Amino acid sequence: MPFPIPDKYSSEAADVARDERKRRVSPPSFFFAQTQALLLSAGYFKNDRLVTSARGGVANKHRNRIGSALFGQVMASFEFCIKDFIAQIIDSSDVFDETVNQCKWIDVDKSRVLAQRDFAGSVGALLIHPLLGWHDTEELNQRFQALFQYQLLEKDEAHKLQRLWIIRHSVAHNGGFVTHHDAYRLQAPSLREAAIEMDLEFLRDTADFLRSVVLKLEHGKPIGDRVIGEWISKKATGTWPEDKVAYTRVRSIVTVVRQRTQDLPKVTKGTYSADRNRVTGAS
Repeated sequence: MPFPIPDKYSSEAADVARDERKRRVSPPSFFFAQTQALLLSAGYFKNDRLVTSARGGVANKHRNRIGSALFGQVMASFEFCIKDFIAQIIDSSDVFDETVNQCKWIDVDKSRVLAQRDFAGSVGALLIHPLLGWHDTEELNQRFQALFQYQLLEKDEAHKLQRLWIIRHSVAHNGGFVTHHDAYRLQAPSLREAAIEMDLEFLRDTADFLRSVVLKLEHGKPIGDRVIGEWISKKATGTWPEDKVAYTRVRSIVTVVRQRTQDLPKVTKGTYSADRNRVTGAS
């Protein structure tokens, strides 16, 4: 069957182009753009958009199916953001090379790399994206601790995210049906042998929670500042023209644009000087 090729002149062409720019240089901004688009889709088919005869049980059933599909995409977008954040940092400079070399969890199976032979990707992507274990919150914290000396999740956040991954498993692999085992892991016996109802409120709560986690990657937060601090300490020359390209790339990775319709901000000499002064203690 022919693959559906999108029309370059569609009504969302500008949105897609903007999202693609964010994907290439700022994984956290791309995640915010994606979740906003998915939530807009989830809330589109409200009763007031339907004729009276089309409302009720059938509409609710279809909305639940749409919500379940979008929930899977929200979780996938989060996973991509976390992986690509690390991958792009590896690509941006060799600052973290020594740390990466010491990470025993970065042990990519050769078959996984070979399977991506047609993928015009980066070294970081080849190292990070094929790895498993991103749904294990303890493993996730260990990886961020090893790279950035800071865990991504606090205890209550890890518990909440683990439950979301279980729900995502039920949606993706069991059509939204919760098995006895998954209900036990969720500590929700009422869901046993039942199908999950995925409403807009739950989707919004999920997106808000995941956004709060992604914001920890931002400049001004511990992980984002660690990335900037390491680069400035080890690579900055102190001269803007010489550092402009490399600094802009690193700074963009830890930038978070919250609105999908807003482009990434320009990185300026002023932001460079402020970061350098903060790290070096200069005035």
